[in-house]
Amino acid sequence: MAGYGNDGVDLTELTLGPPGINARKARRARKNGQASSSSATMQAFVKVSMDGTPYLRKVDVAAYDDYGELVEALNELFCCCSIGLIDGYSEWEHAVVYEDGDGDWMLVGDVPWEMFVTSCKRMRVMRSCEARGLSSNA
Repeated sequence: MAGYGNDGVDLTELTLGPPGINARKARRARKNGQASSSSATMQAFVKVSMDGTPYLRKVDVAAYDDYGELVEALNELFCCCSIGLIDGYSEWEHAVVYEDGDGDWMLVGDVPWEMFVTSCKRMRVMRSCEARGLSSNA
């Protein structure tokens, strides 16, 4: 493929993605004892919205190993520390829900992690008091 300008870089060498994706791939590859390659990890990007914020973010849910890591990343992403899971969301100001393949909204943490990664279409961080009705144990 032809280079862009006179810098000698082939356009096929350029990779576009969210910031930090290469670092996450490398971290996962080291954890799993694999060589770092672009096809070594599955990607599952989903849009995340948070009540009260005027913007959406995209998160690669497959880059995390469990719900704890995902919630920690969402707290960093939205610059807050009030997002939690269902096992104690009464103490948290916000809870995370997701839309599955059937279009149903469910609480994050209700299904095993692997099932969540494959079925999650989008996520929403909402007030805990609104999320109580979605709980399987409410």
